[in-house]
Amino acid sequence: MRVQTRYNSSVARKLKLAGVALCMLGGLACAEVDDSINSEALDAGSSNAQGCVVLKKEVAKFDPPQADVLILFDRSGSMDTAFGSGTRYQAAAALLSDLALTYAAHVKFGYQEMPGRQGCESSFLCGCCASAPTVGVAGNNGQAVAAAIAAAAPMDGNTPTAASLQAALAYYEKLDDGINNRFVLLATDGEPNCTLAGAPSNGGGPNASGPACTDALLEVINLVALGVRVIVLGVGEGIADDASGENACLDALANAGGAVASPGSPGFYTVSNPQQLQLAVERIFGGVTRPSCLLPMPCSVDETNLVVSLDGQQIPYAPGGVGWHLDGSLSPAGVRITGRYCDMIEHFQVGFVEVRSVDGCCGNIPVNIAVNIP
Repeated sequence: MRVQTRYNSSVARKLKLAGVALCMLGGLACAEVDDSINSEALDAGSSNAQGCVVLKKEVAKFDPPQADVLILFDRSGSMDTAFGSGTRYQAAAALLSDLALTYAAHVKFGYQEMPGRQGCESSFLCGCCASAPTVGVAGNNGQAVAAAIAAAAPMDGNTPTAASLQAALAYYEKLDDGINNRFVLLATDGEPNCTLAGAPSNGGGPNASGPACTDALLEVINLVALGVRVIVLGVGEGIADDASGENACLDALANAGGAVASPGSPGFYTVSNPQQLQLAVERIFGGVTRPSCLLPMPCSVDETNLVVSLDGQQIPYAPGGVGWHLDGSLSPAGVRITGRYCDMIEHFQVGFVEVRSVDGCCGNIPVNIAVNIP
C-alpha cells in the first residue's frame, strides 16, 4: 500500500495546492497518474503480487481563487523609530516585499502609501496628505510593489488613515477585474492622527473614540460594505500587548475589517510575528487550504506495518512525540504527522509525503492519494 501526497515547494506555486482524491473499490476514472504499485505496471482490474486489486485513480485539482490585495503602507515619521536591528520601516518593508514577491503569481498586489506625495493640495502638505495607489492592483507585479516600498523613504509626516482608506475605496469602486476576493492590507505603526478632512488630530485613545479613529473606522465599514476586507498589520515593539490602550484603534479597525483570523483581541497581526501574517496570506488571500498533517487511510492499519517518509527520509513512529502516529479521528484510520515534521509540511518545505506499508497492501485495497499541482 502506498499513500503519496505531493506538494510543490517552489515559491511560485505555493498557493496552488491540489485537492485529494481517495481511490477505493468503485473508484473514479483518472488520467495522468502513475498507476504502478510497488513498481509493478498493472492495468486496472488486475492484481499485484500481494493480491491487491489495482484501480484507476482520479486526480482532483484545486485552483484557489485569486485575490486583490492593496498594500496601504505607513511612511509617517514614526516609522523611523528603532525596531530590532533596524527601524520599523525596514522591518515592515522586508516582510511586505517578501510577501508581494512570493505570492505575486496568485495574488494581485497593489501599493498605496500614507501620507501620500502625489496630487495633494498645499493645505494638506502638513503631513495629512492622502494619495491614490501609485501601483495598481495587478497580477505578477511583485517587483513593482517591492520597488515602491523601497522608494517610500524617507519617512515623514502624520498618519492620514481615514483619508487614505477613502482613496482605497474610490480605487476599488472603479476596479473591474472580475475578482471578488478583495483586501486592503494596512501596515501601520500606530493609530490615525489625521481626520478625514486632512487636519491633524488626536488618535483613538484607550476607547478608540478620537475623531481620527472614528473617521478611519467609518471608512473601514464602507470598504467592507463594498466587499473589501481590511487586514491590519501593526508595526512596533510590544504592539500586540497594548490593544486596549493606545492601539485600541488598530484593534477596532481590524475587527471591523472582517478579516480577523480568530476571535479575541488583538485582532491585528504584528510584524514581529511574520509567520502569523504568512498564515493569513495563505488562508485568507487565496482561500488556500494548507497541506495537511493528517493523512486518511483506506482501512484499518497496523503501525508496525507502516513506513512514513518526507521527501524520501523516514521519520520515526512517535506517539506523543515528534514524528507520526495513528489517529483514530478518521475512519477507518489516519496517520498524523507531528512536531517539526508537521511544521515543514505546513510551510511548504516538503516536496512529498509518503505512507507505505511494508507488505504493499491495506487489506486488498491499493491506495494512491494523488495530487496534481498545475
